[in-house]
Amino acid sequence: MNVLNLLADHLWFLFGIKMDSIPEDQMLPTEDILEVLSGKDQQVKALISSNYSDIALKATLNFISQILLEEDTKDTLFHEESVVRAMEKPFYDILSKNYPHTVDESDDPEGTQAYPHSIVHNFSYQSGYDNLVTMQASEFDKGVEEGKKFLPSIDKLIVNFKANKLSVASTCEQGDDLDWVDFDGEDEKDENFARKQLRHKNKSNIDDLDQLDGRNRKVCASCLEETASRNTLFDKVLLKHDNYMKEISNIREAVQREASKFSENNQEEVDDIKKLLIQCSHAVYANDHQMAEDLIKLIRNQSSLDGDWTQRMAFAFADALEARLTGTGSEVWRQLLAKRISTIEFLKICQLIITVCPFPRTTMYYANQTILNMAKKTGVLHIVDLGIGFGFQWPSVIQALSDQNMKGIKLRITGVDFPRPGFRPAELVEEAGRRLEDYARSFNVPFEYSGMASKNWETISLDDLKIRKDEVLIVNCFWRLREIGDEAVSLNSPRDQVLKLIYKMKPHIFFEGVLNIQTFSPFFVTRFRQCLNLYAALFEILDILVPRDNKQRQTMERHFMARDILNVLACEGSDWTMKPEAYKQWHQRNLRAGLEPIPLDPAMVKECREKLTEAYNNKIFFIEEDGNWLLQGWNGRAFDALSTWKPKLAQTS
Repeated sequence: MNVLNLLADHLWFLFGIKMDSIPEDQMLPTEDILEVLSGKDQQVKALISSNYSDIALKATLNFISQILLEEDTKDTLFHEESVVRAMEKPFYDILSKNYPHTVDESDDPEGTQAYPHSIVHNFSYQSGYDNLVTMQASEFDKGVEEGKKFLPSIDKLIVNFKANKLSVASTCEQGDDLDWVDFDGEDEKDENFARKQLRHKNKSNIDDLDQLDGRNRKVCASCLEETASRNTLFDKVLLKHDNYMKEISNIREAVQREASKFSENNQEEVDDIKKLLIQCSHAVYANDHQMAEDLIKLIRNQSSLDGDWTQRMAFAFADALEARLTGTGSEVWRQLLAKRISTIEFLKICQLIITVCPFPRTTMYYANQTILNMAKKTGVLHIVDLGIGFGFQWPSVIQALSDQNMKGIKLRITGVDFPRPGFRPAELVEEAGRRLEDYARSFNVPFEYSGMASKNWETISLDDLKIRKDEVLIVNCFWRLREIGDEAVSLNSPRDQVLKLIYKMKPHIFFEGVLNIQTFSPFFVTRFRQCLNLYAALFEILDILVPRDNKQRQTMERHFMARDILNVLACEGSDWTMKPEAYKQWHQRNLRAGLEPIPLDPAMVKECREKLTEAYNNKIFFIEEDGNWLLQGWNGRAFDALSTWKPKLAQTS
């Protein structure tokens, strides 16, 4: 074995000395060098130690000593190699493979070929710019074994959601049969995101189980059925009834009582907050970190999660500006997207929205009544819901189909939505299907459901949708087209491709509901002003309609509105997904895709206006018509737009 080569390598690594750079007349004999490195020449060793790291020198000396030890114990290692080969050979014979040729030691005096793959050094070697670490493998293994003594057995570990940590199972009995399902996401500490401690399914009946977020967080699989099944709260919110009239009155009284405790926002204070936010957006755009950080601190001093609407709005915008300034927008956005709230909590939010705001109730009423009128003319009704979510729109339709006049009509629903982050991407559409099947069974309505989780809706084929000729086909898409990519993602716009797919389906009617919001500018400062004006109006609406201490309002502001603000302001490229368009822009897209508008039903529009006047006795909400679009708004600004479409007969696919 060439010891001088190894020595040269280590001298170059530690001291930057090349052997070939030393004159021959100054070169020490090999025996003297080895004597120095083996530690016998204490004076030289002390000199080296004074100039170089003791750790590095010790590592080199250990390495050279190991080489010398291998030279001295070659015969012993070769004997051990022979024993190993004798044990391995029978297994090669069983596998009908030739055993590797053994090189005779006499043919290899240096010993470099006798066991090329079996030399095992008893230390690990890790190199870096400024350190060299050695560790005895046997000592490491011993430490692992010692450490294991302090850990409980893995089968005795449970997840303690309340403490957010692993605990040793003390109450689990032998024979407990629990099926587990993992959820993917990030930890959520907000009290509004309900958490229930897991209990054994043979000991309790869980009626309200949250879909818990957090990587490696687990819930009982049998309890997933509980989240999907109906209960009294589901029926109260989703089925057709007039109880919301009383609920509107109760919330209005609560808001009035609260208004007497707080003074109205001074317009000057509102303007000051907006000016600070706009000034901060300019500093962020100019990459002036010092000024931006100072302004963000000033904004945070005037913001609060529990204050009035301007303080809550300022808090959300400060988070978004800080994320953009630090370049963490996309990362924070993905974390927020992975967070989940329970089905029950989301249902309560829907209940609040449809109670205080007429927009979703009017949109769904118009669509559902039109669908039921068409169902009377067929035996099979097929609804393709693009963006089905939790499927809350359809229980009332199932209830209506159980009427005596519609007995025997079969309902098919194909639910399409984006995949959820985590290990169960189709969880949302599957849960919606189980819930709708439960309603169909209880109302004795023939029912068939098919769910589909797709990241790119434009890639869905007609075969995936299983459209049949003997059915009335309805395509429904409310407020979700804004999440599909536009021309900034691809020249062949995914939005246009989805609309062309709808045309190819040849539906009898296509319901399109959109948020009437002007397209956000690609330039940050302009985009910031547009976003600020939009969400200032939305925060103000909630402050007028909902008490400040309402938990559902807080969840909606922190989980949904703040998340969308961050996506618009702190994300770019494919991560910027919140790109709404005005209804007139969607109108042009529909025409290019080969669709033509269906005139609004005057009787239905009149009925919607009457319900609005009856339930919301004020002048801030309005319903108007523009062409074939039904517009709903607040305080003179249209926020929601609904229209119905069908394929042009002369158009070819």
